[in-house]
Amino acid sequence: MCIALARKDRVLRPGKKISVWRGQKAESLTWAGFARSEILSWWMKRGELVDVPATRFAERSDQDGKIQWEDVPDGQVVRGLITKEGSHELIKVFTRASTPDEIIRFEHDRMPLIEPPLYSAEDIPSEPESQGELFSNSQSGEQGAE
Repeated sequence: MCIALARKDRVLRPGKKISVWRGQKAESLTWAGFARSEILSWWMKRGELVDVPATRFAERSDQDGKIQWEDVPDGQVVRGLITKEGSHELIKVFTRASTPDEIIRFEHDRMPLIEPPLYSAEDIPSEPESQGELFSNSQSGEQGAE
């Protein structure tokens, strides 16, 4: 599971509001966790797919806790899902099993699901304010404070 997404210089974290493309409009909802892509059909009965534009994502090593940032390829998005819990709509970010190479590199067994957009990979300028400078902007595996 990714511990953070980044849009240019804005860090997005679970538990905070993030903006997504839902159809042709952007919406800001709370990032409420993760959904396994292996059961996508089950999730599809419970929600609506959305595009989560991001320029990078971060994983924390299960071995030593170091944070590793990785770029999201241009024109791609992190796949999300809007679910309804009670009267609230929330965002879940899809994850997939890591490849053997990713397990070695990131020391983590899950990665965000990155796909071509259904709606848009464009940045959402009205993103809520940065959610803290918790993570290094470097590409290296520097550890951030929590």
